[in-house]
Amino acid sequence: MEEDFVRLIEANRQRILRICRVYAWTPQDEEDLYQDILFQIWRGLPKLQERVYANTWLYRVALNTAISFVRRNKSQRNVVATEPSQLHHWMEHRQEAGAGPDRHPRIDSLYEALAKLNPVEKGLITLYLEDLSYEEIAEVMGMNANQVGVLLHRTKKKLSELMKEVPV
Repeated sequence: MEEDFVRLIEANRQRILRICRVYAWTPQDEEDLYQDILFQIWRGLPKLQERVYANTWLYRVALNTAISFVRRNKSQRNVVATEPSQLHHWMEHRQEAGAGPDRHPRIDSLYEALAKLNPVEKGLITLYLEDLSYEEIAEVMGMNANQVGVLLHRTKKKLSELMKEVPV
């Protein structure tokens, strides 16, 4: 089981980190959320019977853990969302964090806009950006593909408007 866990995490590390980046507000929150997600994956791995669905299952675990994290830490989210100095510090850290594939001014602007979405919208966009089909998104999010299409359309429109507000 330990080898399965390591292989699953290694294969999906960047996906999990992107989910953490979307749902967390500070570098410490990102690390805490990452650890929470790893724990939940470890805990649920023995129940995973169909290896074919491992990625879908992993997304579901990661997103559910992230949404729970947001709910548990809602007061901190309100501080970051309402105090420009906190958001500025958050964005500065992201820019200093390194020159990895997700560290580009335009991508940072996207993450800043994503931070303003609600947890379900964040999940939809994250899965969409991970190139999952509507059916796969529906399975992860617990809805049908038609709902995904409608909500995703609305969320993309909202995100487009938010991107116009974010300086590049």
